[in-house]
Amino acid sequence: MGSRRTCLVALLLLCSVLNRAVEAKEEEFEGFAEDGLEREELEAPFVAPVRARAQSSGGDGGLDVGVKGGGKVEVRSRRVDPLEFWDEDEFEGLPEEEEEAESGYVAAPVGLEETIIGSEKAKDNVTRKRSAFSPYLEIAGVIFFLIYGAVFWVGRKENEKIALAWATEFAGTDGILEKNFSMIGFGDEPDAPSLVKEGMNNFKFYASGRRYCESLLATLVLKNRQDLLSQMLYSVFPGRDEITIHVNMNEDAMEPVAFALTHKKKAKDMQRDLKDLQQFATVLSPPTSRKWVSEDLSVISESRELAVDLLPEVLLDQVFGEKAFAAFAPYFISLHFSDQFPESKHKKVLQFTFMIPPLGKLSEMKRLIQLVPYFIDMVGRYKMSPAAKTKASSVREKIRAEEYKELSKQRQEALQKKKSEQQTPLSSKKEEKERLRQLKKSMPKVKMSRGH
Repeated sequence: MGSRRTCLVALLLLCSVLNRAVEAKEEEFEGFAEDGLEREELEAPFVAPVRARAQSSGGDGGLDVGVKGGGKVEVRSRRVDPLEFWDEDEFEGLPEEEEEAESGYVAAPVGLEETIIGSEKAKDNVTRKRSAFSPYLEIAGVIFFLIYGAVFWVGRKENEKIALAWATEFAGTDGILEKNFSMIGFGDEPDAPSLVKEGMNNFKFYASGRRYCESLLATLVLKNRQDLLSQMLYSVFPGRDEITIHVNMNEDAMEPVAFALTHKKKAKDMQRDLKDLQQFATVLSPPTSRKWVSEDLSVISESRELAVDLLPEVLLDQVFGEKAFAAFAPYFISLHFSDQFPESKHKKVLQFTFMIPPLGKLSEMKRLIQLVPYFIDMVGRYKMSPAAKTKASSVREKIRAEEYKELSKQRQEALQKKKSEQQTPLSSKKEEKERLRQLKKSMPKVKMSRGH
């Protein structure tokens, strides 16, 4: 009996020691009992929990979803403190691992985060560059090219229409030029084209077969209607369609003549810029004894006698007089007659420059076109007085002699320059040797004596 009591007391003491040892072991895991779990829950049968992590707006907490033994689902909200499981002695760094394990993801390294941020910035830059080439810019470019093409097509057709209308009006059947010239067009064939297109806004017309002249060449320079930029400039600086008629006279059918007629504002510039007018002619003042041209016009002539002969009163009454010129002023630019025409192989030339009216008003320049055959006949039949002809011829001889003298001087200078460039090195050495000899001769002589 006593032995049984002793064994029972020893067994109780052993259980007490084991119980204290277990409690001591549990106390070594600090914070294990603070996670909100009850002892009954720890002692319950184990069931594999289903856990889900829901990130809250705060970023530090989450939702734990677990299934208990009875099939009951419990959702708990918890917030994790980074220092909650920190133990400096035994489990260094454990809170970070447990937090990462419970959160369901591993924190990315700093280098990886910088790489991701850099790639996002690169994507933003690419997006910005692509936005610069937005479809709106492409649409605007397509619209611009469509407008440019439309303007080019319409402008080209418009210029061709104007040129053909002028040729039909004045060089077609029963036209002024067709009646006064036996051959119309480029070439000897009957079906040769009368009008040749040399550019989008440049057309030429050719005629020949008339007394006193060799040929007639009309050049139509129209506005650049086919060019969008030019059309925009025309809205600020209006352009105009011009025609220049160039008549080459026969060598024996023209006296020494230098004459021009233009608007008063352009007379001085024309007289200064054209060499023949600068050498032979001056701007005349209106006479008081007879009718004269309109106040808007100025006459540049070699002599007053020549101007009076080329501008009879009949012509003043019909075209260039004060009353008649008002109808032709918008289309008249200049007349220029000279036996020393500048910048031309053929020296004896009559030149007429007019503006072309709109398509519906081409007939308004009919009287100006009639001036072409009129002045061909007048200049071809014109005979100067002996005194005027002698004076004009002497002036031309004098100017010709001066030009020849100037040309000879230029040739001599060019020849001397070429001769100096082709000088041989031997002659240069000879001259250098002679120069040194002269220098030595000019130096003072020094007498040297030997000392004793």
